[in-house]
Amino acid sequence: LCDKLIEMKPTAPQLYYLWGHTYEFEGNDNWEVFEQIAQRISGKEDIWYATNIEIYNYVQAYNSLIFSADMKRVYNPTATKLYFSFSGKDFSVDPAQTIELF
Repeated sequence: LCDKLIEMKPTAPQLYYLWGHTYEFEGNDNWEVFEQIAQRISGKEDIWYATNIEIYNYVQAYNSLIFSADMKRVYNPTATKLYFSFSGKDFSVDPAQTIELF
């Protein structure tokens, strides 16, 4: 799955969720597996490395976007810069900013 993540060219947001407790790696004597994965996916500019709460907060902010009734504008009422695709185009909208989509 790690290799698929690195090679993919997604058209929609993707989530690669690596989960485990340190005691599991210790008990299964497989720290090297975690280290190999970390080495493979580290340092990639197109990957956002985030904690659980960072992902949750981003999704909450994303769900707060306010689109005009005619879908020509979007307002970001949050304190987070947000990225999204709309009608085949990529956009970013800064905090407290309204942008034109068409």
